[in-house]
Amino acid sequence: MPAEYGWGPAFTEYAAKIAVEFAGAQQEGEALWVAECGGRLIGSVMLCQSGEAGEGQVRLFLVEPDYRRCGVGSALMKVVLDGAKEMGYTRLMLWSAEPLTDAIRLYERAGFHITERVKNTEWRPDGDLVYEIKMVKECL
Repeated sequence: MPAEYGWGPAFTEYAAKIAVEFAGAQQEGEALWVAECGGRLIGSVMLCQSGEAGEGQVRLFLVEPDYRRCGVGSALMKVVLDGAKEMGYTRLMLWSAEPLTDAIRLYERAGFHITERVKNTEWRPDGDLVYEIKMVKECL
């Protein structure tokens, strides 16, 4: 995905750090779900504690390009929402980025709404601006 949007090593390092921290210190109320097709990993989503009481954070939501618009993202979203409800979260938040328009539409269909936009000039090697988008879903 990084190359798909012109993002460079800074984004890859950011995502890798999240994955390594999750793998090394997974806590109660956290989970990872993956989608497979023919033994191939085609999507994933993590649910982590956000640090706020009752709030979970959706992280590293990804569907491989060849499997987008096939229902994989919707299935992963349903799994993470159901899991969050079972774990007792009453609110979810996530960070996305403006170029991820299909993902943002999926999040909005699931009941998330934009609460914040933050400038980021680190992810693109050319220093061009990317807006990160914070989205929240209340009352699971």
